[in-house]
Amino acid sequence: MAAIGQTRPAPGVAPTTIRTPLFILGVAMALVAFVVMFAFGLLFANRTGSGATIRVVVAARDIDAREPITATPDMVTVVSWPQSGAPAQVLTSLSQLEGVSAVVSIPKGQPITANIVAKNPDQVTQSSFLPIPSGYVAMQIPTNELEGVGGYIAQGDYINVIATVTTDLFNPAIQHPSHVDRTVFMNLYIVRVGPQSTVPRQGQATGVASSITILITQCDAQYFEWLLTNGTIKYTLVSYKDYSSEPAQPKPAPACDAKVAAGLIGPQEINARWSFLKP
Repeated sequence: MAAIGQTRPAPGVAPTTIRTPLFILGVAMALVAFVVMFAFGLLFANRTGSGATIRVVVAARDIDAREPITATPDMVTVVSWPQSGAPAQVLTSLSQLEGVSAVVSIPKGQPITANIVAKNPDQVTQSSFLPIPSGYVAMQIPTNELEGVGGYIAQGDYINVIATVTTDLFNPAIQHPSHVDRTVFMNLYIVRVGPQSTVPRQGQATGVASSITILITQCDAQYFEWLLTNGTIKYTLVSYKDYSSEPAQPKPAPACDAKVAAGLIGPQEINARWSFLKP
């Protein structure tokens, strides 16, 4: 006997023939909704920065304004950066840092861009700090085509200095004074070269400059100045195969500390150091 209120199926129609299409329709609608939400999730994830990346140069430590930047691991590094969030003009290779200095302070982790560095350090806020090691000073000395190896001396080179003086400077009693030569300085580092002409030389604009700036101790600078004033100087260019990894260490002079002035410099001090009167 059927329960009270129970709906009897229509004659000749099975109950599952009605429920099955509805069940399939519901499952299909659920799958469509899932696919649509999954697609929206992927689109949102891509737009929030999880897409393509590029390699950018960032500061590995805090870099001071006007500080020369070198492509060394302690100063800069190359990391992956979301392409959509990369700053404009960002540097992507360490080779782009050659010869640059910071225009402003660059905090650790900040991408380095072309507008916060300068290729020519002399253009950085009247000018960037010269790379002068402790114990040295920068000294500008004159040059020309004959003195300066035909204009081939360039920034980063090393030179030796030959001085020519007359012997009567050291002993006025000499009846027949003569010119004598001495190599007075070895491996002086060229930190800057003065303005050059645009005469091409082996494919580069390396014309003859009127001055070069060297690294030298304050003591040696006084000796050099005396030789410039009283003698004739000439430079020889050291082979690049003999370059040092850093400027030559200060050499002690008579009664002269490497980091202080030499005091009075005259013929006696010059001859005591280089023995111009000895054969």
